[in-house]
Amino acid sequence: MSQLISRSDLTAWINALLAEYTVIAPTKVDSLALYQPVKRADDIFMDFGITALSPKEWLFPPTETLFTITTQDGTMKLEAPPLDGKNLIFAIRPCDARGFRLLDKVFLAPPADTHYAQRRQNTTLIGLACSKALPQCFCTSVGGAPNDASDVDVLLTEVEEGYLVNIVTEKGQAAVAQAKLIEKDVTPPSPPNLKPVSTEGIVEATLRAYNDDYWERLADRCTHCNVCAFVCPACYCFDVRDHINQGKTERLRCWDSCQAPGFTRVAGGYTPRPTKGARLRQRFGHKLLYYPQQYGDLLCVGCGRCIASCPVNIDIREVMEDLQKLGVKSVSARA
Repeated sequence: MSQLISRSDLTAWINALLAEYTVIAPTKVDSLALYQPVKRADDIFMDFGITALSPKEWLFPPTETLFTITTQDGTMKLEAPPLDGKNLIFAIRPCDARGFRLLDKVFLAPPADTHYAQRRQNTTLIGLACSKALPQCFCTSVGGAPNDASDVDVLLTEVEEGYLVNIVTEKGQAAVAQAKLIEKDVTPPSPPNLKPVSTEGIVEATLRAYNDDYWERLADRCTHCNVCAFVCPACYCFDVRDHINQGKTERLRCWDSCQAPGFTRVAGGYTPRPTKGARLRQRFGHKLLYYPQQYGDLLCVGCGRCIASCPVNIDIREVMEDLQKLGVKSVSARA
């Protein structure tokens, strides 16, 4: 027997959640689906494949104040801003939830990032399994699945009678406490089939291709728009800046991209990655080599947003295929 919630009871449940949580859910903004705070269940847009941006920004904002410094009567005072209360991200796709798992390994490793850790602790994830796949989707090739419940607190799966409810964690149990669930024998639908992308040996292949002129050839197309980093659920490059206004100093953390020309510039003006090829190599090296060497997983969830958003059609699936071919050639040449 499975736990099921009808569509009308789902609406009632969401409205009950709004009294306890700030509910962040997919909404229709012009022609885009975006995760935004909602005030009622009817504001939620459920008929979406994947949102234009991931919900990453609700745990790792594009710009946030880390602390402020004020000076008065010769005394310096440092204050951290108050962080949000209880949040609930509703209808998060499994690939986006996996993105949080990848960010956790960075931001929660000792010493944990205080801002991220508090938001993570105070956020409940209600997942929505994918009933269909988009052409750019390849989550099953990087360890995920359209119906993966590993990284959510509750997973909803749409069926004819409503939604199957899979409660995964204690936070999920608390969130469904006000939901009207019924027991029913319902067979969950099969997840959509995705075209496989080979990732076998990609870490070693990326390392072998490190000095190949492939990167400069690929970078000829890159425009430095940085959209690939900004739409990615797993990218976490940032810059820290101080903003001074009327005697108050704010230390800000802002999203950045390793594709940007000044990202690694150091004091004195030296840039260790002066060419577009070196910076493009850094992006794919981080995802396919450095992060997996340190944490075990590829720094990619297979959502395909970077593929769909890139104005010059740089496709990470094609890059992985190219690197594997270059790796084979490199081994053959040494033999």
